Amino acid sequence: MTGPRPASRVGPLATVWRGMRGRCGRCGCRGLFRGYFRLRDRCPCCGYRFRREEGFLAGVYLVNFTVTIGLMWVLLMTFIIWRVGSDANSALWPILLLCLAVAIVVPVVAYPFAAATWAALDLVMRPLEPGEEADAATWSAAEGDGDDAEPPTR
Repeated sequence: MTGPRPASRVGPLATVWRGMRGRCGRCGCRGLFRGYFRLRDRCPCCGYRFRREEGFLAGVYLVNFTVTIGLMWVLLMTFIIWRVGSDANSALWPILLLCLAVAIVVPVVAYPFAAATWAALDLVMRPLEPGEEADAATWSAAEGDGDDAEPPTR
């Protein structure tokens, strides 16, 4: 490991933008996942604990659901506008099949970004308390704990 990375303070939009790119909202570090669906307990660079309380995954599901429903809405509205504008009498089943595929594929593909985005949103809505800051600094100074001590990607 190349050493702990200090958490750089940025505004709320930059914090959420970091999360949307799959990075730690606190320090911008990559490597938040051990596998595609396994979010680490802490950021490997700054020690920020992602699951700060019970129910963390409910927020991840909310972000994922919002992205999926938003994409399906855009597809349906595009189809409706096209159908009305072209006065076409086309079948409805192709767009419904496409929406079904979106409902199955998008949550799987978007999961890592939804988890990182929710962790960043949580950080913006509830900034770290002094005890959590000290805990992250202590963990970061010790350079990880066991499984999470793999080299991070910056």
